[in-house]
Amino acid sequence: MAPTKKRSIAIRMYNVGFGDAFLLFFPTTKGIKKVLIDCGTIAKSEHSIDEVAKKIIEDSTDGKNTLIDVVIATHRHRDHVSGFASSEWDEVEVREVWMPWTEDPLDPKARHIRETQNRLALQVSQQLQLKITRGGNVSHEEGLLELASNALTNESAMQTLHQGFTGSPVRRFLPMRGAANRTFTTDALPGVTIHALGPSRDESAIRNMDPPIGQSYLSQSVSQQDGGKALPPFPNIDEWKIEESSLPLSLKLSESDQKFVNTVGEGFEDSVAVALDSAVNGTSLMLIFQFGKATLLFPGDAQWGTWELAMKDPEWRGLLAKTTFYKVGHHGSHNATPVEYVDQLLKTGNALWGAMASVKMIEKWPSIPRKPLLEKLGAQAQHGLVRSDRLKDDVPSGFKKQGDLYVEATIPV
Repeated sequence: MAPTKKRSIAIRMYNVGFGDAFLLFFPTTKGIKKVLIDCGTIAKSEHSIDEVAKKIIEDSTDGKNTLIDVVIATHRHRDHVSGFASSEWDEVEVREVWMPWTEDPLDPKARHIRETQNRLALQVSQQLQLKITRGGNVSHEEGLLELASNALTNESAMQTLHQGFTGSPVRRFLPMRGAANRTFTTDALPGVTIHALGPSRDESAIRNMDPPIGQSYLSQSVSQQDGGKALPPFPNIDEWKIEESSLPLSLKLSESDQKFVNTVGEGFEDSVAVALDSAVNGTSLMLIFQFGKATLLFPGDAQWGTWELAMKDPEWRGLLAKTTFYKVGHHGSHNATPVEYVDQLLKTGNALWGAMASVKMIEKWPSIPRKPLLEKLGAQAQHGLVRSDRLKDDVPSGFKKQGDLYVEATIPV
């Protein structure tokens, strides 16, 4: 059931494992309004995503009616939308559905981006599957396959978001065209002002994935040393081959050098899988909700391109400094939550009530979440930071938990 406190926003973070699912309760003049932001996973917790989806629906039911005022899918990655594949959503009334502009079926540019990403994801998945069947570094390739599969269409979940639910919900594709429309209000959420900071309609910003050195919580010793820019793939080495017999002895390769040359050009699928995963993250919604004194930042998996544009915009920069609640971007990865945001904007604003990180430690990705980032955010926030994978631990004041299923923050307004 919905919380009953009148002058506070309740934010529930469900323990989905590696994914996101947040249910917000706004105490408006027209009753408590509910907003669901994402529902998905690629590595479940103690509860399956179907269990979590059923619980969210139960928590959105008052008496006999199940109503969620706004459902938001930040982007089409499986760890954010897979829960919407459940048939349970067929009976849920929804007033509005928000998705990034790249999901707009009537936008030719959006369609081109989707088709390109889906085609690449399919091709890379097929190549990685082939490598796995042939043996080799199976664990490594399975991890990359998860990245590529995460970017596939997720057709049944996306069909629910585009065509499902009851109540004939209005679909919004954000940010709406025109600078004046990037901030808006809606009758579905009376008293709430919404700011859509991203994704940009500039494709170069969508592709700008990794922060430069100094803006990332990934240490320089393990970050790219090329200023954060992705390296181009190697050329086709076969075109450059010279018969070794024709070389003088002094130019002949050692056994180790020859082994290196023989493997150059391999791993192209690796680079594409990682870049593709980041490119889909680049289409993620980055939203701020203002209600009373509260400023809630939900950046989805937005990466450097979106963050950079937001921090350069004077209006957005001022709002970011007022953050009351922060949903840690991209599960605490290094390519979200810039150093400047934490060290300068949050420190200057000094308004951060608390933060939540929806995370699950996975052996294949040992640097997610970044411990220095979570420690810094936890120290900055008045009530600290809560992780979804540590609900067996005590939670700080202002938070409460429901077993290991969800934790709830109560944000004063």
